[in-house]
Amino acid sequence: MVRESFAQQLIQSVDRATATRWSAAQDRAAALTGSRDERVAAATASIRRDVALAGAASGGTAAVPGVGLATASAAFALELAWTTVRLSDLIMTIAAIHGHDRAGLEERRMWILSILTYRDGAAGMVTRIATELAESPGRRGARRLSERSIQKINSSVARVVVGKYGKRAGVAAIGRAVPFGIGAALGFGINSRAVSTVSEHAHSFFIDFPIALESIDVEPR
Repeated sequence: MVRESFAQQLIQSVDRATATRWSAAQDRAAALTGSRDERVAAATASIRRDVALAGAASGGTAAVPGVGLATASAAFALELAWTTVRLSDLIMTIAAIHGHDRAGLEERRMWILSILTYRDGAAGMVTRIATELAESPGRRGARRLSERSIQKINSSVARVVVGKYGKRAGVAAIGRAVPFGIGAALGFGINSRAVSTVSEHAHSFFIDFPIALESIDVEPR
């Protein structure tokens, strides 16, 4: 099933990034100088170049006369995976810039899935789901959000990703309606704008982080 594989590939790319690229994101954030806004802008500019060039390359492949659907689909899938990883890098870097540098694996996954899926509505959606899942009050009366609760949030968001893909037909339709806002196989300009948009959403998300850090009962890893 092509549609299912695209959805699963997105989620797998997020999982790969959260598991293997967190240290690099922390190092990237630590190497930046200036105000918080300036550091976010610098990180965004660096990743925008990589993602935009990937978009230009796959867009060029799709535009070559005689290139069939299978070849275009393969280029789409490769770019989508790489772009998702780089957007995950960006979100984790912005998180570290905002001081969220002790997050565990599931919390990092929550950031990325929520921001890429719900965009500028991510904070509100995470707040709603977290309120429903928060467990008994802790020492200071804060509602505790265990790792199991965060896993439930991630499962809920992942189902949204798969559900949206299930309603789309064909590579072109998916390319225009990717819930992550990635213009895979559609060229340089769309991917460049996608990075800028994700950066804005992530920056806003971490400015008004929807869960008090002391309420997250998860060991960093």
